[in-house]
Amino acid sequence: MPETLRIQDLPAHDIAELLAEDGNDLSPRQVIALQQFIEDIGGIENAYAAVEMLSELENAA
Repeated sequence: MPETLRIQDLPAHDIAELLAEDGNDLSPRQVIALQQFIEDIGGIENAYAAVEMLSELENAA
């Protein structure tokens, strides 16, 4: 059975390449901060929820 790939297991430069393919260029510092954020909140599923919550808070402000 193949091992599940988790975004928090990817090196920062791989995350940057994936984002760049989608037109989202990040500086090296931003990539590292993104990777740390994903690790801190416990994974990509939680990252989506956190970004959605932040978006809702921004709209409410």
